[in-house]
Amino acid sequence: MDQSTKERLSETLANINLQDDDGSDRMVIALDFGTTYSGIAYAFSSKPEEVHCIQEWPGSSKTVPKSPTVLKYTSKNNFKWGYELDRTVEEKIVGIKLLLDPQQKRPLFDTAGAAATKAEIAKLGKPPADIASDYIAAIYKHALKVISGKVPKAYLDMLDKYFVLSVPAVWSDKAKDTTLRAARNAGISPVELIKEPEAAAMYTLHYLKHQGLELGDAITICDAGGGTVDLVSYEILNLHPLELKELCPSTGGIAGSLMINKRFENWVKDMVGERVYLDLKETDAYRRAMKDFDENIKPSFQGTGDETAYVNFPMAKIKDNPSKGIAGNTLTLTTNDLREIFQPVFEEIDKLVAQQVNEVRIKRMSLNHPKGAAIKAIFLVGGFGESLFLKESLIANHTGTQVIQPNGAWSAIVKGAALSKLPHQVAVLSSVAERHYGVTCRALYDEKEDQGRKKIWDSYEGIYRVEKMTWFISKFDDLERDRTIPFSFYRTFDLEMSSDDYQIDENLEMCSTDVAPVYPTSAIHNNCKLHVDLSNVSKDQFKKVSGSSKNYLKLNYKLLVRIEGARMAFSFECGGKEYASIKADFGK
Repeated sequence: MDQSTKERLSETLANINLQDDDGSDRMVIALDFGTTYSGIAYAFSSKPEEVHCIQEWPGSSKTVPKSPTVLKYTSKNNFKWGYELDRTVEEKIVGIKLLLDPQQKRPLFDTAGAAATKAEIAKLGKPPADIASDYIAAIYKHALKVISGKVPKAYLDMLDKYFVLSVPAVWSDKAKDTTLRAARNAGISPVELIKEPEAAAMYTLHYLKHQGLELGDAITICDAGGGTVDLVSYEILNLHPLELKELCPSTGGIAGSLMINKRFENWVKDMVGERVYLDLKETDAYRRAMKDFDENIKPSFQGTGDETAYVNFPMAKIKDNPSKGIAGNTLTLTTNDLREIFQPVFEEIDKLVAQQVNEVRIKRMSLNHPKGAAIKAIFLVGGFGESLFLKESLIANHTGTQVIQPNGAWSAIVKGAALSKLPHQVAVLSSVAERHYGVTCRALYDEKEDQGRKKIWDSYEGIYRVEKMTWFISKFDDLERDRTIPFSFYRTFDLEMSSDDYQIDENLEMCSTDVAPVYPTSAIHNNCKLHVDLSNVSKDQFKKVSGSSKNYLKLNYKLLVRIEGARMAFSFECGGKEYASIKADFGK
C-alpha cells in the first residue's frame, strides 16, 4: 500500500472512529489557517463541551486566540513567525494562504495585494505550499508545547490525535488539495478539511441553540476575515443534537480587511504625494502609523457621528498643508475619509451577502417551505466580522432580518472546527454541490441528434461514437455527508493485456454553469486526473466479448466518490469489492 493510500485510509478511519463511544479518550486539534491571523483549538472526546483555544504566543505579551499569519525567513529553512515579527515590517511574507488558490478573482480595489508577497517568495525560491507548511508546522509545534504544560505529557503522547483544518468556502478542489498536502508535509495527519463558514456556523449555532432557534429556521453565516469573505446558509433539522442542512452552494470572494489596509495606504499616498510617500514607506514612522490604523482606528470605526482620527508619523518631515489637514507630521482622517476607505469593500461584502440570501429565499419558495422565504438571522463572524460599521451596513441593506455578532466571533471558526469532530455535538448532514462533476464519454453517434459533431470510430464494435458529457453530480444537488456516490464505468482492452494496461487514468471534469453542457465545451475544466490501479482486481472480472470487428476484454467498475468535510475522497468498486488504490492528481 503506497503512502498516499495509507494517508487516505487513516483519514477515513479517523472520520469514523472519533464518533465511536468506546470509552477511550481522543484528542481533536483544529487549525484555522487564516489570511491575516491563524489559531488553534483543542478538545477531548471525554469532555466535548470544553473547547480550548491556544492564547499564548511567542513574542506576545497578550493572551489572544490567534497569531498573525506572517513569516520572515532569516535563511531558506529558518524563520520567525507571528508575534515574533513586527507586523509593520515590510520584508515579510503575508497573505500566503491566498496564493494557494491563485485562480480566485480579486476585487478591482486590491491594486497591489499579492504583488509584494509574490516578490518576496520569488526572492526566497520556495513554492507557496512549502511556505504554508513551514508556518503550519511552527504553529502546531508551539500549540503542542502549550498543551503539554496543561496536560500530563505522558497522557498527551499516548492519545490518538485527529486534525481538522479550515479552508475558505470558495476554495477550488485544487486549492483544497494543495492545502491538505501542506498540512501533511507539516506533520499533521490524519487531517480533515472543513469549510470556514461551516465551522463558524457549527460554533455559533451550537452555543445559541437554546436562545430562540427553532426547527426549520434558515440562517446565513457571513465569515469576514482578513483576506476572504465566505458565506453559507443552513436549515436547522434538529436541536438535540444540533443537526444542519446546507441550503445552497457556499459563496464568497476576496474582500477582507486587508483590502481596507490597502485602501488606507493609497489614501496616505494621495495626501502626501507619491514622491514623499515612497520615502515615507521606508521609515519606522510609516510602519507605526500602519499598525495604529490596523489595530485601533479600523476596528473602532462605527461610521456615525464625528469620528475624526489622527494618524501620526513621528519624525517623518512631512510638509504641513492646512488645506489637507496635515500638520506636525499628523494626517487628519475625517469620518468622510474613513467612509470612502471602507465603503467599496463593504459594498463588495454586501453584494456577496445579498447573493447568498436571495439564493436561500428562492430555494425556500420553490419548496413551499412551511416557514416561507424568511431568514431568521445573518450571523457575522471572523475578525473583520466584529466591525460595527460592517454590522450597521448590513442592517441598513437587509431590513427585516436580524444581524447578529455572536460573542467570540473571532475564534468561531477554530472552535467550530474542533466541535465538528466531537461526538454528539453538532453535525452538518448534507451540503449542496457547488458545480457539476462528471466525465467525458464516447456515446453512440446519432445522425440527427449529434449532427455536426466529430465522429470517432470504435474499432472494437465497428461503429461511430461521439464525445458527450456524463454528469454524476449536478450543481445544486443535495449531497449527504459520508454517503458514497457511484460513477459507473467500463473499459475495453485487447485480449493480451500488458502490465501497463492495469494503470489507467480517468479525468474528472467540472463545470460551474447552472445548466450542465451536453458536449465538451470551454466552460468545462479538468478538475483532476484520477490514477486507477487495476492490478489487484480479480482477472475473472475482465470479461471476454465478441465484438462485431474483433474480440476484446471488458471491465465494468464503479468510481466511488465520498464527501468528507470540504473535500472529495475517491475509491473504486469492482465485482462487489472496494479498492482504495486511486490517486487524485489536481496538478501543480
